[in-house]
Amino acid sequence: MMSSSPVVFAVFFTSLVGVAFAEFSFKDNDGVMTVSQEGQELFGYQFQPLENPVGGDKFKGSNFIHPLKTPSGFTGTDFQPVDHLHHFGLWWPWKKIKVDGREIITWELQKGEGLNQGRKAVPTKTGIVAESDYLDRTAPDGPLGVLHETTQIGIENFKTTLADGYFLDFDIEHRCSTELPVEVSKYRYSGFSIRASKDWSKDNSTILTSEGKRRLEANFTRAVWVKGEGAVPMGESAGVLMMGHPSNHAHPELLRTWDTQHNGAVFANFNPVQDASWNFEPGKAYARRYRVLVYDGEINKEQADRLWEEYRNEK
Repeated sequence: MMSSSPVVFAVFFTSLVGVAFAEFSFKDNDGVMTVSQEGQELFGYQFQPLENPVGGDKFKGSNFIHPLKTPSGFTGTDFQPVDHLHHFGLWWPWKKIKVDGREIITWELQKGEGLNQGRKAVPTKTGIVAESDYLDRTAPDGPLGVLHETTQIGIENFKTTLADGYFLDFDIEHRCSTELPVEVSKYRYSGFSIRASKDWSKDNSTILTSEGKRRLEANFTRAVWVKGEGAVPMGESAGVLMMGHPSNHAHPELLRTWDTQHNGAVFANFNPVQDASWNFEPGKAYARRYRVLVYDGEINKEQADRLWEEYRNEK
């Protein structure tokens, strides 16, 4: 276990309004890596299984981000909502994987078949490097790690006249943990996802994609970005913009979004296996990349398009 004393790094960043300087602090809080700026908590990355999850031990999830907060302190993620106790804020598990003839559900932890279990998180000068393992709990000789995941989370500030926020850059790499290949099974939802703020409903929030699709028509369409935006208690707005990198498998990826389920709760999922399964071979690395902007205020479609163009041109 890492020390509970905060580790502070100075981080340079570039925003749409020029170059600035900021400091982020990283603190291990009993299995959660908490990231703050100038005393304001931004987000927590859960790298150890939850101690006392709602629903009991079968929901001891990890390898997710919650809370995900805007600079003003508004929490943009929901956590273990009553309708889906296995929803963990901003998280990126596969729905199903197939190993050695066994198809294992790794999304709904209550099934007891598999899970993506966090192992550790190490702060760096630009963010966090985290490691996790997909466990097959149905293996004949007991739980077996079949897929290793390394996630680099970079942090960068953002500010315009309309919005104040920060970027999180996710570089996710998979490698088979054994000599067995792993198939990520085709399914309608799987992969990089957000269950957004519990304060948002069909009456005070919106969903918009890069192709101009809104809440009722975005589901099962391709997009390079998807945005959820809504009201906050003080009467202003906040949002989360998720972008997929053009190097990703099956780019532009298909989306799983909700229309008015659960009173219009905002759920969005970049899913590279909605059309076809994805096969991982031993000895090879498989990557996916995403950028998330968390902000107070509003981002219009033209701004979101520009931000994605900047992201797509980064190596």
